[in-house]
Amino acid sequence: MPAITRIDQIPPSHTIFPASSHPDQPGAVHHGWNIGRQLLLHAVGSPLANPMTSQPHPLRQEAITHLRALTEHLDDAAGPLALALHVSAVQQPLADADTTTLIPLIGEALADLGDWSVRAPLPEQIDLIARAVLALQPCMPN
Repeated sequence: MPAITRIDQIPPSHTIFPASSHPDQPGAVHHGWNIGRQLLLHAVGSPLANPMTSQPHPLRQEAITHLRALTEHLDDAAGPLALALHVSAVQQPLADADTTTLIPLIGEALADLGDWSVRAPLPEQIDLIARAVLALQPCMPN
């Protein structure tokens, strides 16, 4: 599997999760992953981003704005942002989850994304992951 070193290398859900990987909530996981992936693609201005529909999505626009504000070079944070996407789409923490609550969820995300060469985040990247989860979480399906 290719390493995720840029946002546009984050694969769609059907590539990363087999159909049987989350039997308790398969639709929500796949839908959440794909929404979050599209938000990240829009945030970096990737040509792989699907056009936004004509129907306004204020939460999605707000998430894109928050993601762009995380760091000047989002692609340099592709690994940590892939972890944030996993935490948001798969573990679906509460909206007010703090960094301490997210650390074990980041560990679970690392276990799932290790085949994609996503490495453990540096201590200074934990806050970036937490802020990315907070940006993505309002757009995740219930």
